[in-house]
Amino acid sequence: MTVLDEVILCPVCREGKPERDGESYGCPACGRSFPIVAGIPRLLEEVPEDSRQVQQVFDFEHRRFGDSWYTRFEPRLVELFLEDCGLPRDFFQGIRALDAGCGSGRWTYALAELGSEVVAFDLTSGGIETVDDNLGRRENVTVCQANLFEPPFADESFDFVMSWGVLHHTPDTRAAFERLVPLVKRGGTLYVMVYERVRPLRLLGTEVVRQVLRRLPDERRYRACGRLVIRNRTLARVLDPVVTIAPYDPETAEVDAKTLQFGLYDAYSPRYNHVHTREEVAGWFEQAGFEDVTVIDAYASVKVRGVRR
Repeated sequence: MTVLDEVILCPVCREGKPERDGESYGCPACGRSFPIVAGIPRLLEEVPEDSRQVQQVFDFEHRRFGDSWYTRFEPRLVELFLEDCGLPRDFFQGIRALDAGCGSGRWTYALAELGSEVVAFDLTSGGIETVDDNLGRRENVTVCQANLFEPPFADESFDFVMSWGVLHHTPDTRAAFERLVPLVKRGGTLYVMVYERVRPLRLLGTEVVRQVLRRLPDERRYRACGRLVIRNRTLARVLDPVVTIAPYDPETAEVDAKTLQFGLYDAYSPRYNHVHTREEVAGWFEQAGFEDVTVIDAYASVKVRGVRR
């Protein structure tokens, strides 16, 4: 029995435990069937209309993950992940973890390297196929396609659940957060990252540019985001207060220009780009019954983790 077979629950009726039969999983309770395509279970029905644009733009991004140094699967990602979540290395050894909205899988890779038994899912085919190509042969990694609002897992299945940079790209950030809460075991940890609400003028300017860029095809928008990686310091100082850009000095930058371009594509492309305060997100954890709620200091993003009572 695979890890997926242990934790799976019908994402639609939430009653039956789908069983594999050839090239599909069938739910004995509601009769729905979920295909296995290219070796990956597709545990979702048709993508809702309000999420199709988001699925499309990220499918484009995840298939090009190799363009960016930041998303390539290398040992340095493990240290980046530990620094990001603020947890010790031995915390992850032997636990069952869920990477909800895994994208191209850089944090899935880090969790697997740390010794976790990882289940990773994403709404996009590009994301899960990239993860499967790179990590699918590992015994401690399971990949499937799923909708965050209809997760195909039984409640309290995971010791650690994370969703990094995903919830704010859904129609309702808090509602997406609340769909993850039941999946965390009592005493388990939930960790999320969402965009932070900062600089009202910059938010307004960014939204104006976003409305223009979203009219472009994905490839042209991707190239346009490359032009927002600003190498001229004076120009960067002028633009930064009023619009989202990426200042870049190759002599001092911690990441390469392509990584910055990826980040800008991520910020400008999706239909939804909600922003939240640290107090707001911490409040979600507290109201959902989490303790030891920790807000991790980060620039322009809200990173919060907590332990479920």
